[in-house]
Amino acid sequence: MSDGNRVDLANVGPGLAWAYAFDDDGVGRVLPADQPVDLLGSSGFVWAHLILANARTRDWIAGHPLIPEEARDVLLSSAGHPRLDWGGDAMWGVFFDVERELDKVLDEPTDLRFVLRPQFLITARHHPVQAASDMKAKVDQQVAFADSVTLFERLLVSSADSVGAAAHRIAVEIDQIEDHVLSDSVSDETGRLLKLRRAISKQERLAQAAQSVLGQLEQHRSEHVLQVYRELGQRVRQRVASFHADLHLQAERARLLQEETAAQLATATNRNLFVLTVVTTFLLPPALVTGFFGMNTKNLPFSESDYGSLYASILCVLAGLFVYFLIRRYKMLG
Repeated sequence: MSDGNRVDLANVGPGLAWAYAFDDDGVGRVLPADQPVDLLGSSGFVWAHLILANARTRDWIAGHPLIPEEARDVLLSSAGHPRLDWGGDAMWGVFFDVERELDKVLDEPTDLRFVLRPQFLITARHHPVQAASDMKAKVDQQVAFADSVTLFERLLVSSADSVGAAAHRIAVEIDQIEDHVLSDSVSDETGRLLKLRRAISKQERLAQAAQSVLGQLEQHRSEHVLQVYRELGQRVRQRVASFHADLHLQAERARLLQEETAAQLATATNRNLFVLTVVTTFLLPPALVTGFFGMNTKNLPFSESDYGSLYASILCVLAGLFVYFLIRRYKMLG
């Protein structure tokens, strides 16, 4: 690094995931790792994405004069709670996104830290994140971004859209479960519903955290915040709020379906117990008769008769019919 404004990317080493310089038209080009970049002297802006797990990255952040001291503390902090702060023309903080593994998007939340100024956007992560990968793909496709604020807003929108995509997947699965629950056959969907409710809870926490962080720009109107940052927060917050409302609706649907499933299973169990009770009740009197004649004692009725077994069978039938008559008489079968 030759002066305070020039950044030698070679100092970051393997801790640099990628870096782009954007020209006046907003089109980005990849920066070579050994090329110094004048962050404040260029006509466009620069986006650098850093890997915080690398020690050289942390040393570079700690000693960079263009990053406000408070922002350095946020980037290097071990705490990953969502937050948003600002000062002068800079804004920095932490927001949540979903983790990405190779070509697979995971549902696990992970933090993405950032420092935004009109001349540059620095993002930093511990684990690969979906939003940054989406923006890198768009930059590689020569999608133009007017300024660093526009790029950052698209980054936030991509993160919000991951919540929206999860809400859509959840809604589709709840529709399938609802069709099964409301069909004629009884199906136990408790396991799937519990899994869905955990997924909804996880996504709701992401949406709530994003709303809380972006809401700080609205709540601190008396403080000096660049208007462009305030407008950015308003737009993205509205988007997140719509996804949050959808997640709340899906959570209520899942809860009602779980209650309906529990009621159906309870009804089916009660029906089976009722049948078992009736059968047992009919068989108890014949069992009593057979038990009586099965005693190994003298002078049992019909023991000397040639038709003793027939008489005993008739008694069993009569005992069962008597119980049936009592059940019908007192309307125990409903």
